[in-house]
Amino acid sequence: RLLPPPPVSAVLGRPPRARAAMGSETSALSGVPAKPAPVFLHVYDLGRHSEVQTMNSVLNSLGTGAFHCGVEVYGQEFSFNYKPHGTGIFRCRPGNCPGHSYRTSVLMGEVKMTFDQVEELVSAMRPHWPGRSYHILDNNCCAFCDTFCRTIGVGPIPLWTRNLADAGSVVNKAYKAVAGVPLTVRAAVSAIGEEFAAFSCVSGCAAAKTC
Repeated sequence: RLLPPPPVSAVLGRPPRARAAMGSETSALSGVPAKPAPVFLHVYDLGRHSEVQTMNSVLNSLGTGAFHCGVEVYGQEFSFNYKPHGTGIFRCRPGNCPGHSYRTSVLMGEVKMTFDQVEELVSAMRPHWPGRSYHILDNNCCAFCDTFCRTIGVGPIPLWTRNLADAGSVVNKAYKAVAGVPLTVRAAVSAIGEEFAAFSCVSGCAAAKTC
């Protein structure tokens, strides 16, 4: 079910432009004939800690980081989080996922599926991504976004966005090396460690709309 990867994606450093209310946009798209539509991967610093944003800037040079991701197609952003019941797939306004700090966007390519076909695909994926199966390292939002992008023909997502396990390893090593370093560095490491240890998107994405 996975399609071949596309050409190298272009990275965009600015937030997505303001959009009208999702409901009016998506209702107008129903039944629109298939034509190429842009697909964006929106990347966020995990959670709201300012220290996480600082540490991600450091980890970025190592090709990793603690990120949340969502895929925008036809003016809607889809992602995956923990839910005690039902699917973990949810949607939100592009570039505005509750509980996370927007960092950048990646243009993944263009999808040739219609709006209705994308909606049908998301519905078909829902039972395969139950909220209780969410895991911060092994089965997270980035894993969902990668699968979703591959399925619609624009994946895989960039490796640096899905290196949470590597970021976790870096943080674990950092924990062992923070004794005696400046307080600001210890705070940054501790903040990311707390996100890895406790963050499950329960509070972070609670305001997002479940599909």
